[in-house]
Amino acid sequence: GIAAGNGSRFMNAKNAEAAISGFLMLQSLLKSPPRDIYWGYMTTRAQALKIPHETAEDLVLVRLACLSRLQDASGYKALRGSWDVLGSFQKDVLIHHFLADGIETRAFVLEFLPTCVANAKANGLIGLTLLLEVLVELLTNLKQAVQASKETSSVMTLPVDLMDMSEFIAAVQNRFVFQSCVSRCSFKFSGTRVLVEMTGKNWGRTNDPDSDLTSLAYEVKGILATNNAVQRAA
Repeated sequence: GIAAGNGSRFMNAKNAEAAISGFLMLQSLLKSPPRDIYWGYMTTRAQALKIPHETAEDLVLVRLACLSRLQDASGYKALRGSWDVLGSFQKDVLIHHFLADGIETRAFVLEFLPTCVANAKANGLIGLTLLLEVLVELLTNLKQAVQASKETSSVMTLPVDLMDMSEFIAAVQNRFVFQSCVSRCSFKFSGTRVLVEMTGKNWGRTNDPDSDLTSLAYEVKGILATNNAVQRAA
């Protein structure tokens, strides 16, 4: 654009490669199923970033790499480190979500998720691991809410607006407040769309100090989540 001077602010050489590979995959639109086109594109991105793409977990990390707008293998290393900290139950929920196709398995299209990721990485108190933990709780609660709604219980692909959450991530100054924020969220249904509202109960706590007590609460909540995951696996 004009503000960027000569050329485009976003469409640099590296981003152009990703766009071109997407256009090339779309040439098969009339002869290949949607699933093959999509995961074919993900495979080309994995190859460009030189990251693994053989297992289901690998493919989820490829999707997260794209959502995080990673440019190289060093960025993937940090992403992998955040992923490895998660428990088995949390990984299972995320794998199910990121591999859902919206055709045979219900899929939530999380709008503004890339902004959530960028803001979590920019906020030194949050980070990607905590965002993924909160995302697991959000998906679990969202699934229950959708199943309970007559309008959406049979819909296979649902857009979910996370704009309010993305702004909250940028503003919140307390890890425990963010970790527990889903319990204070509300889901607003508009046809087959879902809006995640953080509500005043969350926004009113954005400036709570990150004290030793809240850090302890964060650790206790993590221990309880681990124990719950062990009990589910037993």
